[in-house]
Amino acid sequence: MRSNSKHTVSELEYFIKLYLQEGVSISELQETYGLKLVESKFRRKILRYKEHGISGIQSSKTNNHYSQEFKQAIVEEYFTSDQTIAGIARKYNIPSDATVGNWIIKYTKGEENRNYFPLPEVYKMKSRKTTTEEKIMIVKDCLANELSYKETAQKHHVSYNNVYSWVKKYKEYGPDGLSDNRGRRKPGSLQTNEEKLKAEIAALEAKNEYLETENAAIKKRREVERELMLRKQGMKSNIKPLKIYNKKESK
Repeated sequence: MRSNSKHTVSELEYFIKLYLQEGVSISELQETYGLKLVESKFRRKILRYKEHGISGIQSSKTNNHYSQEFKQAIVEEYFTSDQTIAGIARKYNIPSDATVGNWIIKYTKGEENRNYFPLPEVYKMKSRKTTTEEKIMIVKDCLANELSYKETAQKHHVSYNNVYSWVKKYKEYGPDGLSDNRGRRKPGSLQTNEEKLKAEIAALEAKNEYLETENAAIKKRREVERELMLRKQGMKSNIKPLKIYNKKESK
């Protein structure tokens, strides 16, 4: 079995053992022993071998399947830790660093959320009983995250018509517009101009908080895209690239 197009797994393991156990330098491995990998790639192979053994340098014959939950957990770990893309790929024995990078890009673009996109039945879904607090939460989720009525309906398992009606009432009357009005005044009298303004401000604040988070994610995504582009093209840049491995991990 080949770990890549240049060496079999056994050949690569032989080179790694020469480096780790015999102290043969990478340049000597390239010049004398026939190592065809560039230094940076070989060092990544060494780190994978040290962490996962032979399985860390093997290539799968079939495409690996990763669940949506696993992908999301990987992306969240990247954003909430100091781990590099290569470090996370190595930690979970994901064969390609680019795989992790692509998940991050798709996640920040919203493409990985397609599993939650609405199906046609949201238009025909029967109404379920919801509390006033739940209606407010659903509406705020819709507004803050800029979800469509269909996406919101699918996500919260309510009908499209419900979401449309709740958002409209919330915008016009504020939170009180979503309360049970039986035996009470008509919605038009529930909210004064001042109250309506407060509701609009609250919605804008929620949206601003979302945008701040989104902007941070976009910045991260651009860093990832840049790193993947440089790796693919094999170009050197004057701009300091994202760290591939820790110096203390290298020999």
